[in-house]
Amino acid sequence: MTKIEQKKFPDPKKEITEMLAVFKNQDQWPHLASELGLKRYIKMADQLARNLPPGKILDWGAGCGQMSYLLKNRGFEVVSYDIDPEERPLLKLINQTITIGSDPVNLPFPDASFDAVLSSGVLEHVADADASLKEVFRVLKKQGYFSIYMLPNKYSYIEFISDRIGRGDHPVKYSLPEIKTFLNRQGFEVLSTGYQNFFPYNLKGFPRIIRQLYHLLDKFIGPLDRLFVNFPFLKHLSTNIIVVAKKI
Repeated sequence: MTKIEQKKFPDPKKEITEMLAVFKNQDQWPHLASELGLKRYIKMADQLARNLPPGKILDWGAGCGQMSYLLKNRGFEVVSYDIDPEERPLLKLINQTITIGSDPVNLPFPDASFDAVLSSGVLEHVADADASLKEVFRVLKKQGYFSIYMLPNKYSYIEFISDRIGRGDHPVKYSLPEIKTFLNRQGFEVLSTGYQNFFPYNLKGFPRIIRQLYHLLDKFIGPLDRLFVNFPFLKHLSTNIIVVAKKI
């Protein structure tokens, strides 16, 4: 991929401070309520900024707006999109508007509108994956990039445990071969794949005191996570899959 030359990224401490001011102690957003969780989103944004050319990117299923916030800070022209009309205070900090859709599949954008589309924890939740990917393909420019993060891994030990104790919320999971085949069938060329999040970055459903105690270990978990998601065999048990594909 084309890379941005010597791009200087924003101060992560400043970004973490601003995001924690919005999300800390918010039980409905445990994945955003700790420094550990936010660092993982910052890492994703930095990877995208390194590997994607400058341009217009669709944050497909923007959620709370954390990736829109981070990508805009890194110089992208971001279009935030979701079907949930809830308030997003983080986006107000950067004067970022959000397009709210009324259709769970069809996107309200013309053909070939975007240089890139980001799916961060979205693809596994759509009602019709085939139809949704056709829409992503449609709104991408030719040679545009489709970056998938936070895709639940079918062989994740965390997903296995979560399902067994009744805390799982990802009925749809993919293996790496499955998502590659799926994307190829839709007309994408898969450029790279990987894993992320060997260790949990939140303990959703656990009491707040347990989550707070877990996050005292943040400085140890981060380095260990980087090791394990690249370690032979063990990496295949990671929580999430990363895929970067191109419209051809």
